[in-house]
Amino acid sequence: MAKENAEVLLRCSTMYPFRLRGKSITCVYCCEGYEDPTHFRRHVDVHHQHFNITTAFYHLSSAKEYIKVDIFNMKCRLCLQPFEKVDEMAEHIKEVHEESAKRLNLDYDIGVQPYRLESNNYCCYHCDKKMPSLTTLSRHTILHYKRFTCDTCGRNYLSHEALKYHIKVNHSGNHICRKCWMEFPTMEEKREHIKSNKKCWTFCCIVCGERFQSWEQKQKHLELEHGQEKVVYKCPDCDMKFSTRKYFYTHYKLTHTDEGFQCACCGMKFNTQKQLDDHSLGHTGEKQFMCNICSKSFVRQKSLTQHMWIHSETKRFVCLLCEKQFNQKVSLKSHMKTNHPEVNIVF
Repeated sequence: MAKENAEVLLRCSTMYPFRLRGKSITCVYCCEGYEDPTHFRRHVDVHHQHFNITTAFYHLSSAKEYIKVDIFNMKCRLCLQPFEKVDEMAEHIKEVHEESAKRLNLDYDIGVQPYRLESNNYCCYHCDKKMPSLTTLSRHTILHYKRFTCDTCGRNYLSHEALKYHIKVNHSGNHICRKCWMEFPTMEEKREHIKSNKKCWTFCCIVCGERFQSWEQKQKHLELEHGQEKVVYKCPDCDMKFSTRKYFYTHYKLTHTDEGFQCACCGMKFNTQKQLDDHSLGHTGEKQFMCNICSKSFVRQKSLTQHMWIHSETKRFVCLLCEKQFNQKVSLKSHMKTNHPEVNIVF
């Protein structure tokens, strides 16, 4: 029903349906991409005055019922009355243009995900929260629509189909590779499978199809093999620049928003409560994690876990040059530096 409602609204209003591809606002009718919202709207007005509504929904899967729409200067196509809110527009069409709105059922979801697209002004339609980019705005906006909750872990999804997929992958008892759907009894076996099967690597080059384990590896490949300019992420609120999206988002969240978890002692902010808790231990100096073999104490559980390998008979780290074995990576690094200084190995 949500899709039927969306079709009526697109026919009867000046909403601009779109999809996102990276930073590009993409026309759903011809897949032409624009970074400037004004250019995108001009393109739709000039080239798609007579459009096929069905085409607008081709890119949606069953797990994505809501179509993104730009409601900048939104008006009713039938009487040209302007509206700020989608709900008000829908009620107007239902009451005033009843003949054109026979399939519009306001007892169900409207079926559209509204944005007010403006260059360098990424504000949420629902809560006016400001975001650093259109991509992060899209991720934030979805949170307002997630109504299907997993009883096991509490995560929310847009549709029942998306929830079923999540349960199958994460709570079926087995660990499933999302690329080839092979099942593994342990997470370690799944990770080894992905690591050794290039076809299951997540990141794919759009030019030649080669796959990579990380986004950074893919970007480096694009720069070296296909001549793509190095991507730089500039903060819209200060002069800082970043080489990866992850560093940029973290900077923006912790520096320019009220989000994050702040330390009461020194004012530092962190992405998660766990990061803050780990950091706070450094202020107290309390060593609450004790080795049950040698009684050595540590501030953090992670440090104790690493320490326990000293007492293990299993030596996980092997020198590839002389086959000497070590309990800890730091010991292997020290060995390489002392005994094989001519070899430069990245750990």
